[in-house]
Amino acid sequence: MTETAKDVYSFLIPMLEDSLILPNTIVAEIVPFMNVALDEGAEESNEWKVGSVMWRNMNIPVVSMERIQGHQDLGDVRRSRIAIVYTLNGNEEIPFVAFMVRGIPRLVPVDDDNSEFVSEDQKPLKDGVKAWLSVEGHQAVVPDLDYIESNLG
Repeated sequence: MTETAKDVYSFLIPMLEDSLILPNTIVAEIVPFMNVALDEGAEESNEWKVGSVMWRNMNIPVVSMERIQGHQDLGDVRRSRIAIVYTLNGNEEIPFVAFMVRGIPRLVPVDDDNSEFVSEDQKPLKDGVKAWLSVEGHQAVVPDLDYIESNLG
């Protein structure tokens, strides 16, 4: 595949079941789970905001995309990593949001040759989910950062 102006280099980041896909320009850092403070009862609740992480002297809200999609299980949180992501609206109160993820992210070019939208019949859209893509054979969720940011504030 040749590089074109339409390529969007993105991080394909494993989650419990699927993957998260985010343009590399909005991912600030992937950090270990060790500085995360889970909200009381977070592992048993259905809330998608599950805690906060201290990062660069800021308290960043931690979100579970699995919970946004309606799944209860957070898995073994000690095996999680945290993807710190820039928010899109310049909100000084919430300049970043953190996603619970698994595994090591992989940088992939996303273009017409290696990706396609997944139909809503296969993966229904929910609040907090902008779209589903199939990228190099992996099902990947595109989070609705506007929705997530506005519901954290």
